Amino acid sequence: MKVLIALLLILAVALGLTYTYGGIKLGIVMVTPTHMWNAQGETTYSYRNIGNGVQISGECQASKGLVILRLTDPDGLQVGGQQCPKGTWTIGMSNKAKFGTYHMTIDYLNYTGLLDLSVSR
Repeated sequence: MKVLIALLLILAVALGLTYTYGGIKLGIVMVTPTHMWNAQGETTYSYRNIGNGVQISGECQASKGLVILRLTDPDGLQVGGQQCPKGTWTIGMSNKAKFGTYHMTIDYLNYTGLLDLSVSR
């Protein structure tokens, strides 16, 4: 019984530290709708443009915090951007100008809510 209580206490402390310093994300952002609690940090995804361009669309529903999305072309120039503050927002970014690898960077600033993104190339 003491071992079980100790394990539950350790689990609670680990979950609390994760929530405080990194946030909790349930899902894979570019594959499934992702629920987040206090998400922080930055994530980058890469997409190869082979002729049809890169189009990112989706929706965010924030109850707290902010998400900043940036799409950069193969030369590193930002070609699209979107902020998702509190509320429900539609996301749409695209570029067909250059062949190469585009990068989608997502910055999480204490974000709590749902992020549902998809890419088509």
